Amino acid sequence: MLNLYPYYSLMQSSGVVPVDNAMFKPLPPSLEMVDPNTLLHYTNVFDAMLDAVYVALKNLNVSAGIPVLVTETGWPSYGDRKEEPYASKDNANTYNSNLIKHVTEKPGTPMRPGAQASVYIYELFNEDLRPGPASEANWGLFHGNGTPVYLLHVTGKDGFLGNDTTDRTFCIAADDADEKAVQAAMDWACGPGRSDCTAIQPGEGCYEPNDVRSHASFAFNTYYQSQGKAGGSCYFQGAGMVTTTDPSHDSCIFVGRYISEFFIQMSERSYTSVFKICPTDFVCHIIQVTWVRVLC
Repeated sequence: MLNLYPYYSLMQSSGVVPVDNAMFKPLPPSLEMVDPNTLLHYTNVFDAMLDAVYVALKNLNVSAGIPVLVTETGWPSYGDRKEEPYASKDNANTYNSNLIKHVTEKPGTPMRPGAQASVYIYELFNEDLRPGPASEANWGLFHGNGTPVYLLHVTGKDGFLGNDTTDRTFCIAADDADEKAVQAAMDWACGPGRSDCTAIQPGEGCYEPNDVRSHASFAFNTYYQSQGKAGGSCYFQGAGMVTTTDPSHDSCIFVGRYISEFFIQMSERSYTSVFKICPTDFVCHIIQVTWVRVLC
């Protein structure tokens, strides 16, 4: 079981490791890493790190049949701008999205082509109270309230989150609804309806635009998704309407079908979570949520 972090290799390389090489981006042949002993070419740091482990195991006379699992890998979405310049949402999205593509295409590594190891992405939720550098609290795919930090971009039949719109619907304030009715419905959703309306408070990601319909749409949708999009859960006495158009904007992400399911599952378990990417097909195609107990 391995914890492989190209992010740390990049941070500690003093410029030797190209940023694109750490994030699975295409490189010209002149920038590819070449192992001087095997003359194998490496287009990404992840495969180079994995092959280094295979060599170490071979030198220890460990059987080549022993399965290797990458139990942690990922990229922080935020960090100190001066000390951790590569910790950003764009880089985290790029790394994790490209990692998923890389693993599911089952290429293996230059040393072991076709023998793709299973990989766990660290981690599902940000740990807001985690001590250390700013990046330590920002490795999650989701915020603590269940909204995504960013939307992964994975295309093709196994696309998910940002790209899979199958059966995805949202609840927003109806265009023709009276504003007073919309306000009253929002008050109910954020109150007795127990919608999490934290994101529309001042200073939060969905506070702008600061108007009743925008805030109500977020509150309506949160309630609608929490009810499993059940019939009538978007009615709000005529103030709500169902749409297939994602109302998310800028940093304001509206909860959707998959996000709700992950959040509901997580709320029932006191575990820290990771995504597992398997090179074989099963129920959720490329993603299986597993729960790993934190031992302190």
